[in-house]
Amino acid sequence: MKDIFKKFKKYLTTPYPYYYDNTKRVLFLLLLISVLSFGFSYFFEPFEVNAAEHKINSIAILLVHAFIPFPIAFCYFKLVDRTLKEDTKWTLGKELFHLSIILLLIGIAGFLIRDFIYTNPDNWSLTYFWEEIRNTFLVGFLLIIIVLPLNLERLIHKHAHSVQQLIKKQTKAAHNKLISIKDAASQEIFELHSSEFLFAKVESNYTEVYTFSATGVHKTLLRITLKELEEQLTPMAPQVFKTHRSYLVHLGAIETITGNAQGYQLSLKNCATTIPVSRSTIARFNAVYSKL
Repeated sequence: MKDIFKKFKKYLTTPYPYYYDNTKRVLFLLLLISVLSFGFSYFFEPFEVNAAEHKINSIAILLVHAFIPFPIAFCYFKLVDRTLKEDTKWTLGKELFHLSIILLLIGIAGFLIRDFIYTNPDNWSLTYFWEEIRNTFLVGFLLIIIVLPLNLERLIHKHAHSVQQLIKKQTKAAHNKLISIKDAASQEIFELHSSEFLFAKVESNYTEVYTFSATGVHKTLLRITLKELEEQLTPMAPQVFKTHRSYLVHLGAIETITGNAQGYQLSLKNCATTIPVSRSTIARFNAVYSKL
C-alpha cells in the first residue's frame, strides 16, 4: 500500500504542459469542453430530471449547464496565469488541483442559478447544493481521468521519440570570445568569455546570467531583458538559443537531452540546473542543434 501511494505521489509530480498562457488556446479548449459536456448530457442523460419543474425547456437547461463553466474557467485560468511565476514547474498534480477548484466553482454556480431554471421550493436546500456539486464532479472527472493521462503519455512518447531523432554528437567548441554586456539600469559593463557562458534565466525584473570557470558556477544579476541579452550575445550565434520564454542557453554546454510531457529537459556540463525546452520550440531547437 505504501509503494502504491509513493507511485501515485510520483505520478502527480510528473511534469505536465501548461496550456493557459495563450488566450486563444484557452478559449478553444473551453469551447470544446462545453460542446463535449452538452453532447454527453444530451445523448446519455446521466442524471434523473423532473420535466414538470422546468421553467425553460430541457435543451436550454443543458446549454446553460454546458456553457456556464466557460466564463468561470476562463476567469480562473487568467488569474492563475497572472500569478504563476514559473510554468516549467507545472505538474499533473497541479493541473488536477486547479481543475478540481474549477469544478467546485461550477457546481456552486449551478446551485445558485437553480431558481432561474427550476420551480422546486427546495432549490436552496443542502440536498440540492450537494447534488449540483456531485453532478458537476461526475461529468468533469469523467473527462479529466480520461484526457489527462492519455495526453500525458502521448506527449512523453512524442518528445522521447523526438529526442532520439537528434544526432548524438558533441557540438563543436566555438571560438572563445570576450563579450561585453551592458546593464541597462546601471550602465555598467559585464564581461564574459563565450566559452564560460552556460545559460540565462528571467527572474522578476532581472536576468540571471550563469557562467562556469575554474572556481565553479557563478550567477550575475543584470537589469536587462532576455531579448536584450540575446541581442548582445550575437557574437556567439548560433550557439545561443532561447529554449523557453524565460531561458537562454549555450548549446555548446549541453551534456544530455531528455524528453517529458512539457518538452525537453537539458542537462548542462558542470551545472546541476536543468533547462526546459518548451513544446512550441522543439522543432526549431532540433533544427538548430542538429546543424552545430
